[in-house]
This record gives sequence, C-alpha cells and structure tokens, in this order.
Amino acid sequence: MAQTSLVGLMGVLLCLMVVFGLMASTDFEVLIGTARRKSIESETVKANPIEVVHTRVFAASPNGGNPCPVIPFADGLTDRQMQDLARNFGLDTAFVLRSRTKSVDIRLRYFVSDHEMGVSGHATIAAITVARLDNTLKSDHFRVETVTGIFEVESARRGDEIIVTLEQNKPVFGPTLDRDVVARALNIDPKRIGLAEGPIQSVSVSRAKLLVPLEDSKVLENLKPDYQALWELSEKLQVTGFYPFTRRTDKENAQAEARQFPLRAGFPEDAATGVAAAALGAYLATYDRKCLTGQHVLRIAQGYAMQAPSLIEAIVECAEGKVTRTAIRGTAEVVRREHIEG
Repeated sequence: MAQTSLVGLMGVLLCLMVVFGLMASTDFEVLIGTARRKSIESETVKANPIEVVHTRVFAASPNGGNPCPVIPFADGLTDRQMQDLARNFGLDTAFVLRSRTKSVDIRLRYFVSDHEMGVSGHATIAAITVARLDNTLKSDHFRVETVTGIFEVESARRGDEIIVTLEQNKPVFGPTLDRDVVARALNIDPKRIGLAEGPIQSVSVSRAKLLVPLEDSKVLENLKPDYQALWELSEKLQVTGFYPFTRRTDKENAQAEARQFPLRAGFPEDAATGVAAAALGAYLATYDRKCLTGQHVLRIAQGYAMQAPSLIEAIVECAEGKVTRTAIRGTAEVVRREHIEG
C-alpha cells in the first residue's frame, strides 16, 4: 500500500516536471522569438535611410545664412531619433510630419542639440521651402502646427526663389531691466549699453528674447559673453536667449544689427534668428517709429561675427498706437540632399 502510494506520488511529480519543463521551454522560445523579432525590426529600421535636406536661411551672401537640416519625412522617427539627429548635426533641425487634424496642413517639430524647442523662424522657412520645392504643399497659403501653437504661412515664387512669410503673434513686452546685471552677463562696460532710445526688455512674439540695445556695431562685434551667467539670467527672466543689437550698423539694407545667444541650445550663437528679429521689429516700431499707423518693414543684419552674413525681414503693422501684427519674411536655399542611416 505504502509502495503504491510512493509510486503514485513519483508519477505526479514526474508529470509536474514535464509540464513545468514544457512551460519553461515554451516561455524560453517565446522570449527568443520576441528578441529575434525585435532584432529584425531594429535591423529593418536601420536599413531605411533617412532623407536630409541641408539648407541655408536668410543668407545675405553666398556663404551666409543660418544652416538648417530638414527631415522631410519624419513620421517614422522616435523622439530619441530626432534628438540624436539634431545632436549629430549640432544645429536647429526641422522635422516635417503629417498633420493630425484637418485644420492644419503640416506639422513641424524642432530640435537643437540639447532639447526640443518651440517654433523656430528660420527652421520653419527652411521646412516650408523644402515642402514647396518637393510639392508636398501645393498651395501658397497654409497653417503650420508647432508645439508653440498654430501659425499662418504664405509662400510666393520670385524667379528661382521661394519667399516665405511666417506670421507671428502680437508682441508681449516684459519688464525692463537694469543694465548692470545684463552687462555682467555680456562681459561689457554697462556704459556700452545705450538706453537713450529704448530700454533693455524682454519681448515675445512666440518665444521671449531679451533685447539689449548697444552703442554701436563695434561693441556688438566684440562681445564675449559669460555664457553661464547669461544662461542663468535667461532662466531667471524666462527668456530663450539674449538678442543684443545696435541701430548704428554699416551693413547694407539693414536698419539694425544683432547677435543671438540662445539658452543652452548646444551651440553658443545663431547666425540668423527669425523669432528674435520679429521681436526686435516690434520693439523698433514701438520705440523708434512711435507705432505710427501702417506697415513697417525692418531689416535686421545678423551672423557677421560668425562669418555667416544674414538679413532678416521683420514685418510690423501698427494701428491706433499699438502693434497689431508681426511676421518674418525670408528665403532658404537648398545646399544639398543626402540619405543617412537611422
């Protein structure tokens, strides 16, 4: 009797071992199968090359303008891939995606080396130019979705060029600042900041910039900021960079000249910054032109300290003593196209 029970118990144990062995084997096979599938999927992703269109925006000379890589078909990319691509380029990079609603025509995302950012003026003009050249966008007027909001854009052909006008928001003027703390961040004598014609002030038409009026173009050209101090002050003021400028410029067709030092972008300076130029246009229309009713077109030179001469058109409209419209206008040139591994 005891022997029969022992045999029966051993049989049960043997059955359990077989069952668990099969389960373990099955789990192992499933695990291996999943790993193989992911490996195949990964190899497939890597096998699909990513198209990159390299452009230069707002160029005032053959070697001028702000370089901007555009990824015209970015829907299959992850956030990490977009960030890695921007880091590899070391530049503002525009990613073109399909719109998610019928109310917009195209969706754009923008990455710099260190993070994703809101709307970028020059990168938008680059992306729209590529989309028009490739006939992805077929009309001349469209709506663009960004993380900052939706913006109206128009394009017009002039010979071989596509002129793009990017609408911005009405300006928001922030508080004025004492020049001593700003001078420390810019590493200059406070007396070199010229407050006679306008204050140091944060102005935003989409992303806030700190506008700093300087005596002349020599002071502007020789700036060597304390970047850590500049970034810390930018964060405190909730601006996305400093935009020191001067009205006293010798650059052709320009009413002002500026430099842009962005907040922790992965690079110290921009050659041409559309949203900052539009903010400066609103500033100059307000303080210099007393917001006279009508349209004001102000051309801002930038990039000369980087040997990348640029010229940005800021459009400002005023009525009843207030700014009622701001926009950026300019062109992008396609430099080359390439395909890279993802």
